[in-house]
Amino acid sequence: MTNHLDRRGWMQSATLVAACAVAGLFGAGSAQAQDWPTKPVRIVLAIGPGSSGDTLARMMAPRLEARWKQPVIVENKPGAGGVVGTEYVVRATDGHTLLLGTQSSILPKYTQKGLRFDPLTDLVPVRKVLNYQLVIATNGETAKQARTLKELIDLSKKGSQGLFLAGLGPTSVFNLSYAILNRQLGARYSSVNFNNVNDANLAVMRNDAQFIVNNPASVRPYFATNAIVPLAAIGMQRYASLPDVPTLQEAVGYSGYLPQLWTGFFVPRNTPAALVERISQDVAAIFEEPEFRRQVEDKLTASVASSSPDAFAKDIREETTLWQDLFKSLNIQPE
Repeated sequence: MTNHLDRRGWMQSATLVAACAVAGLFGAGSAQAQDWPTKPVRIVLAIGPGSSGDTLARMMAPRLEARWKQPVIVENKPGAGGVVGTEYVVRATDGHTLLLGTQSSILPKYTQKGLRFDPLTDLVPVRKVLNYQLVIATNGETAKQARTLKELIDLSKKGSQGLFLAGLGPTSVFNLSYAILNRQLGARYSSVNFNNVNDANLAVMRNDAQFIVNNPASVRPYFATNAIVPLAAIGMQRYASLPDVPTLQEAVGYSGYLPQLWTGFFVPRNTPAALVERISQDVAAIFEEPEFRRQVEDKLTASVASSSPDAFAKDIREETTLWQDLFKSLNIQPE
């Protein structure tokens, strides 16, 4: 009887200790989230200056500084189709380094051999911020021969070499998006890749490359002079900012999958859940100002996403499955 009571008492004590330990962990995580940040915060982009994501980060930084009472530093770390910057964040241990990434942060898992990290387990989704518009565009010189997307595709088949796409690397969402679209479009093309959007845009304008897939905000300044000419919107409906640009369906009868470019925040794994939630809520809060939200959406030709850590993680899981299936059908192998 005594042994039984002693054993029951020990079990009750152990249960109480375990419960206190769990409560302590949650309490520590919550306290850490409340006290954070304790030093400057870095927002890393795995792409060079001039991109829509870079512009977004620099628009958000002063508002996040006001909330966090610490400097917010935007750092560009381009290279290897987004792998360099993404790995930099994965390896960060200071607790104050965020990644503002896109699909290109995740897709190298399936498109690149020898990856030294797993983006699906080494990164924690915090919040999707924007869904971007995308267009296929050419340059003024090429537009003299091809004023429509159909004519551009026909032009690509006239020479043995085809046309050149100005891309950002084989694992970038721009290159992969066009590869997916081209299953049905059937253009003959090769990719010429650059470390940043500005260089890709310049290559198109110089006619070193004949077309590009990009967010309209990045190339819109060149539309007025016909240095870059939009041919099709990659969307279900025409964009309000480009009412004269047909959709892919209107331009060539396209009926396949329409890739969408998004951007969102990630942190390294082992970041406390309470801190992930804190950052997500703080990012959401700065878009509650209607004028700032309008400025971002208009300037970047995008829409602010309704999101959360769980919702963003769910979106990534579902989208990753879809991309994997598409890669198999396209026979895209890790390189």
